Amino acid sequence: MDGVACVRVGEPVPLFEAQAERGFANVAEKALEDLLLMKGKKVPDGDEDDIDRRTDLQMACIAAIKPDCTDVEAAAYVEKAFIIEHPDVNLDPLVSEQALSDVLNAGEAKSAAEYALAVKVAKAKNNLVRHTRKTNLHKYFKKSKAPKYTEKQKQPPRWLPKKQEKNTAAISQWIDDHKGPSSTIQCDDYNGRWRVIAANLQWRSISWTKRGFEKAALEVVHQSWEFHTDHTGHEAPFDLDALARRYQDEVGID
Repeated sequence: MDGVACVRVGEPVPLFEAQAERGFANVAEKALEDLLLMKGKKVPDGDEDDIDRRTDLQMACIAAIKPDCTDVEAAAYVEKAFIIEHPDVNLDPLVSEQALSDVLNAGEAKSAAEYALAVKVAKAKNNLVRHTRKTNLHKYFKKSKAPKYTEKQKQPPRWLPKKQEKNTAAISQWIDDHKGPSSTIQCDDYNGRWRVIAANLQWRSISWTKRGFEKAALEVVHQSWEFHTDHTGHEAPFDLDALARRYQDEVGID
């Protein structure tokens, strides 16, 4: 489509199917419209280059190529497309802009500031894409079965006892017991941080050196569920915001 190349590992599949599984990343809107017309499908209304409309176009095209696709599968395809198009969206700066400005020359500092702004803009766009996706998925795809949780799983997790609350191995196991199922957690004792890795290989590094173990562990669990929800559409069985407020009160964090 419009000369867009598609690289896929494994068994070869038709081009359109491969593109659908990539959420039609980087495919021009005109090409998406032409695909829908070729398939006899309605082209979503809206202004050209509107983020909401592009997300609708992507979902409509995925449904046209993979009519048996579930909402969970489609959500993952759309999320994958955004990451392909905006690979830096989840990169958080390890050093503040002010600190960078102290060691960079004016031109370098300007480039660093422009990059930081571009990441902020991409994050805002991603929130809009996710909102549109969540709102309109039902128009195109059948609903998948939601996971069933036990009453114990629905309860906010209790923190570790005193003898284990500074043992990173025990804390990592606690995180693993309560994290979003599709995410992976890596513990880096040397640098004092956990890395949260999503199913589509997005990642975020969370340090415990300044936050403390409780706060950092909570953020890891929270981030892992955000990644899982973005990838599958399935939310945490317990109230993450309530858990965050509880820990913030306990450890005195504003």
